[in-house]
Amino acid sequence: MFAEDGMFRKAVKWLSITLGALLVLFVVAVLAFLSPGLYNRFAYFPKEKAAWEQLAKTRVDVNINTGWNEYKGSIHSHSEVSHDSKAAFPDIQKALKGIGSNFIMMSDHYVNGKADYSLGWKGDHDGVLFIRGFEMDEGLMPWGLPDSTVFGAQDKVRDEAKKIKELGGIVAYAHCEEKRDWEVPELEAMEIYNIHATMLKYKGEKKWLWKTFATVLTCYSGYADQCFYSLFERPDKVLRIWDDLNVTRHMAGFGGNDTHQNAGIKGMYLPNGNLLLSDTGHKFDNKEQVHEIKLNALTRGLLRAFYGPLEPNKQLFRYDLDNYVRSALYVRTHLFAKDLTEKELVEALRAGRGFVSFDMVADGTGFVFTAQGASGKAMMGETIKMEPGLTLKAASPYESKFALMHNGIKVDEQVGREYSFTPTETGKYRLEVSLKVLGKDQLWLLTNPIAITN
Repeated sequence: MFAEDGMFRKAVKWLSITLGALLVLFVVAVLAFLSPGLYNRFAYFPKEKAAWEQLAKTRVDVNINTGWNEYKGSIHSHSEVSHDSKAAFPDIQKALKGIGSNFIMMSDHYVNGKADYSLGWKGDHDGVLFIRGFEMDEGLMPWGLPDSTVFGAQDKVRDEAKKIKELGGIVAYAHCEEKRDWEVPELEAMEIYNIHATMLKYKGEKKWLWKTFATVLTCYSGYADQCFYSLFERPDKVLRIWDDLNVTRHMAGFGGNDTHQNAGIKGMYLPNGNLLLSDTGHKFDNKEQVHEIKLNALTRGLLRAFYGPLEPNKQLFRYDLDNYVRSALYVRTHLFAKDLTEKELVEALRAGRGFVSFDMVADGTGFVFTAQGASGKAMMGETIKMEPGLTLKAASPYESKFALMHNGIKVDEQVGREYSFTPTETGKYRLEVSLKVLGKDQLWLLTNPIAITN
């Protein structure tokens, strides 16, 4: 009996040690998996958030009369008109007004194989101007067209470009990191930044996906903006293309939000006791966009602990990484125009009279870049003749690092709130402006170029 008792105690002892070891290994594995996110959650993101808040406190408004009104907003955005977005127009308007945006240039996908410019909101809606637009084949993305305009999905880009020009619209390209026909003579503007370029670059790379998932899982609550901003990468490839094109022609640049409000996840508890997952851009009844997860007593208990009673067909959670507020604030295009109308904003975009800034980090409102001489001055996107005393000047609401690019090559760098440079050569001059964030220079703003001619 004593021998059996001893053997039982040994069995219990070794079973406890084994279970304890397995538990430790499980915890270590979970911590290892979540380590990128845990570092961001408890180390980097709190510092980054505090740095952004400190930047905002250092803001000093720039009061320079340019002769234009400044308007800021979203370009390249999707709504419920698109198949992959459920963003309703009233919700879009509320989101944009809440962050002080003045306009949005839509770029919905084809509806039944057609880009129909009679669809969607248009005009002023309680202080937010809506401009209709479609993202078409080969990256073509025009605005400023009559409501009666309809393009087919199989129309040829060059034929479409000619028609857009004839109708008074602007011929622009999206997703310029992809192959494009740069010889289209009517082309006037291009997207110089789009966050999807980063996503496409790393699509399928398990290491990148693991780090991104771990970061969102651990940091969404409290640091959702920082999660989204962690996807930022300099658009060097596209900037090189832009600079090369501008050497021989006029090519305006704008920022692409590419908002869909579908880069998220939502979950519904099913009558059969399982969990149905879907992205935030589709309905639960879309069979191609959902995934059913089988639950057991443990996982049901965890869901109940986090999300309350488990009722059939109840949506338990929804996490929107790219909600309209966050995506529209992340990057904005600032345009200088006479009035907040579709005609004026399309013409400002066509001229390149504006800049792109990452307003999630710091609001670029008030930034100015001009060329000034005895004969007059020119704004971004405009042309001025070379003459003695001609000076490039800029002013920023924050302490900044100004990098002056001449035909794509950096020729000067200065730090401060004001910038001044005397050019000696003709060509296109644009500024790349950085802010100091946690000891590093963070690209913040890209201006359109000023052309200096003989």
